[in-house]
Amino acid sequence: MTITGTTRIYAHIGFPIHHTRTAALYNGLLEERGVDLAVVPFEIAPEHLADAAPAFRGWRNLAGVGVTIPHKESMMALVDELTPMAELCGATNVIRRDPDGRLVGAQFDGIGLTQSLRDAGHDLSGRRVLLSGAGGTAKPVAFALADAGVARLEIANRTAEKAAALAAEVNAAYPACDARLYEGGEDFDVVVNTTSLGMKPDDVLPVDPAVVKPGVVVADAVMAPPETALLKLAAERGALPHPGIRMLRAQFERTLDFLGFAD
Repeated sequence: MTITGTTRIYAHIGFPIHHTRTAALYNGLLEERGVDLAVVPFEIAPEHLADAAPAFRGWRNLAGVGVTIPHKESMMALVDELTPMAELCGATNVIRRDPDGRLVGAQFDGIGLTQSLRDAGHDLSGRRVLLSGAGGTAKPVAFALADAGVARLEIANRTAEKAAALAAEVNAAYPACDARLYEGGEDFDVVVNTTSLGMKPDDVLPVDPAVVKPGVVVADAVMAPPETALLKLAAERGALPHPGIRMLRAQFERTLDFLGFAD
């Protein structure tokens, strides 16, 4: 990739940021297409996040900002406008900088996951899904799964009250989906991890190992390492591993369109 004075920047922010695979994947795809846009990771600690928004507004060759853990919820208060899905989810993961400096937050995490599952041949309609997590990534995934027609969505989280609250939000927005707090059981068609568990070698599994059975689709939103302990277990047990990089790839087209770089 050749960087020139006309190259626009897509800042990818998080804390930590060393684990991100967005820059490598997106820059490769952008170079293939001849798009004069470069993705650059920026590590911003939570206590400094509020200082970043004014800089984004004045950064004239900034096309937008990608947002990863732990900033997806906090950035909502720092933008000027949110898309309906971002408002519904309570989190934003892509921000567009308009020419006048206004910041518009969108949410493609959930759409990225459901589209990547469809692309891999996994039909979600009528399925029973276990979702691990109830935070900034889990919310858009939960709404996208409900929108894709899953019959039941059970949510497991370290704080049960937070999982129950998310289930109630999903039920209110999608009455046809039976969303509820996970209270045990092993029979699921799809298992999805949206927590950060799996990024470190000594992390515990984000789900009960008993739910990982032959034929079950096991999707992990963690990007690095590319094969988490959960995905490795899925492969060993004859389940169908679905790595986080697929979710990221599915978001690429939607992100380009939102930033104004669509063909």
